[in-house]
Amino acid sequence: MGEDISLDEYKGAWRELTVREARRGFVGHLAAYIIVNAFLIFINLWTEPSVLWFPWILAGWGIGLAFHGVYSRRGFVLDKLKEKEALAELLAREKKRKK
Repeated sequence: MGEDISLDEYKGAWRELTVREARRGFVGHLAAYIIVNAFLIFINLWTEPSVLWFPWILAGWGIGLAFHGVYSRRGFVLDKLKEKEALAELLAREKKRKK
């Protein structure tokens, strides 16, 4: 196929892929937030402009979006990956000791 890569290169590529995946998830969430809430604002203002209910939806969903943004940041994702790698190493060592 190609030239072999080291375990460190593989881990680095895996980390980068995971960070990209987290960013893509956040961007998808952000796009849905914008599109759906623009539609809801239109519906609210078109049907009953005297009663504004859309800000409650924007605020509630916005809180969830903010958390998604924080949890998809590179540093947070990499910290979680390091925790998982450490746990996997610990489990592998325990399994090796039991043999």
